Amino acid sequence: MALGGARLHAGEVQLPSVALAGVPFEIAASGFAPQTRVQLRFEDAQGNPLAQEDSVADESGAASLQVRLPQVGTVRYAWQAGEASGDGTLRVIPAWWSLLPPLLAIALALWLRQVALALVGGVWLGAWLIAGGEPFTPLLRVVDTYLLNAYADRDHLQIILFTLLLGGMLGVITRAGGLRAIVRVLSRRVRSDRGVQLSAYLLGLLIFIDDYANTLFVGATMRPLADRYRVSREKLAYLIDSTAAPVANLALIGTWIGFEVSVIADSFKAAGIALEPYWAFLLSLPYRFYPIFALAFIAWLLVWRRDFGAMYRAEMRARMTGKVLADGASPLANYDSAELMPPDHLHGSLWSAVLPILTALGGAIGGLVYTGYYGALDAGDPITLRTVLANANSYISLVWGALLGCLVALVCVGLTRALSLRESFDAWLGGVRSMVLAVAILGLAWSIGAVCETLHTAQYLVQSLQGTVSPAWLPALTTLTAAGISFAIGSSWGTMSILMPLAVPLAHTLTAGMGAEAQQFYLIATLSSVLAGATFGDHCSPISDTTVLSSIFAGSDHIDHVRTQLPYALVVGAVAWLVGDVATAFGLPVWAALLLGVLLLGAIVRIVGKPTPRFSESA
Repeated sequence: MALGGARLHAGEVQLPSVALAGVPFEIAASGFAPQTRVQLRFEDAQGNPLAQEDSVADESGAASLQVRLPQVGTVRYAWQAGEASGDGTLRVIPAWWSLLPPLLAIALALWLRQVALALVGGVWLGAWLIAGGEPFTPLLRVVDTYLLNAYADRDHLQIILFTLLLGGMLGVITRAGGLRAIVRVLSRRVRSDRGVQLSAYLLGLLIFIDDYANTLFVGATMRPLADRYRVSREKLAYLIDSTAAPVANLALIGTWIGFEVSVIADSFKAAGIALEPYWAFLLSLPYRFYPIFALAFIAWLLVWRRDFGAMYRAEMRARMTGKVLADGASPLANYDSAELMPPDHLHGSLWSAVLPILTALGGAIGGLVYTGYYGALDAGDPITLRTVLANANSYISLVWGALLGCLVALVCVGLTRALSLRESFDAWLGGVRSMVLAVAILGLAWSIGAVCETLHTAQYLVQSLQGTVSPAWLPALTTLTAAGISFAIGSSWGTMSILMPLAVPLAHTLTAGMGAEAQQFYLIATLSSVLAGATFGDHCSPISDTTVLSSIFAGSDHIDHVRTQLPYALVVGAVAWLVGDVATAFGLPVWAALLLGVLLLGAIVRIVGKPTPRFSESA
């Protein structure tokens, strides 16, 4: 994020690139002598005072000031710290403008069906709002600032490396006939389109350790079989996406739990709450209505063999015509390119396909244990399962797993003599090339997230929740806010880290006069709403990295995936909000809410859904 700064003698004051009218923002000061008083004054163009704040530097020489500017325009600011002083200007824009970049990106994506071009438009608009002036220079900032910064981030680079390595591994497996062998073996037990979907669903439940690993394993394993039994790529992408994040969100062991517990712990510490964070995490599980209902909804779709809306049309197209992709579709990853397709005479070995994928998954799990163990030692924490997962580095673990999967794939192909060394390397490069578009889209998705951060989009959405809020409506409003933030920035983890420190103290404050049991209920329900709402918004957002990865490994057109998944996510989200968040806050027992919600979703599928034709080997 670009920052404007003013030098204060030996220290520095950092102002944001732009401010939103009526929305508080932070000004950081650092590098001062302890106890130095830092004063800031804002005034409009006519010299009328707008705001004045001061703070005292702590022992580390840092100070933080929170300012709210009431009006739009260019304002002047002046600072003073000891004997030093200075001034400058800051642009203040209408608060609702911060929503325009993600909204434009989403609208363009649905209209043009070109997600990369849509994201470029969103980032450009955000850069223009931030910089002001003529529109050409912000277009340059899309590449030389936002995209470059997105790729320079270490965590982002690890995800890119993970994606490219997996593409290379799948390229080798596919070229050597490995996926053909998986289809051959699974087809002995899976003999219908429903069997394919049920297998994808069950695999999604079993691979709970990480949502990224889930998308890889389920997509790589089930995609060839889904094509064979005429399951649309859109439906496969939905099954992958709607089991990956919900399962990881609810799992007691995995990469999510360490992050979730850590943000809960930090929020509890800031609010002075004595409840043990891990216990609060466990108590919150029944109240995470969206992930639970999302999994139940898929089960009903399979039980009743029904679909509705855009998904029904995609399934009918696939069953009746055999077109698993719509006409004009642009899959994010092309696994059917000529350089990846195996020769007709090559039947492939099952273990040359399964062993690399299992190695990638096992390597990721081993990396979590390794990094978590030594991370806990460095932090001085006791060695327990919770502390190991809390200190694990999931990104580097996934990279290690993908690298090991590549090596095992090359060794297996060499031992079976399916491909020569040169053919194996060419296949690996072909798999890497198949991920180029996906990497570009990931970079642009991160870029628009950075634009939203600079424009304080999340802070504006959070502010809409604050004010006179009844405790009974707090969980429901928190869910809507979390969903809005996650939809706008495309990150469930980012939403959790932004909203949890605000929602938990708010719940603690609003329920201060209640009994201990009621106070704990609203606290648990509110933090559950943050975790579940973030997953809901992430599922609806076309700029979410997990949504993109689901499209990649399913081999689906990304916009088709979003367009077909969105009605299902909205139905589940509406039931979760009404039956879960609202009803339980007004007295409905959580067990009754879960039962009622599951039954209601089954009724919706039965009544609204239309039966899809069967397809099997004998069809």
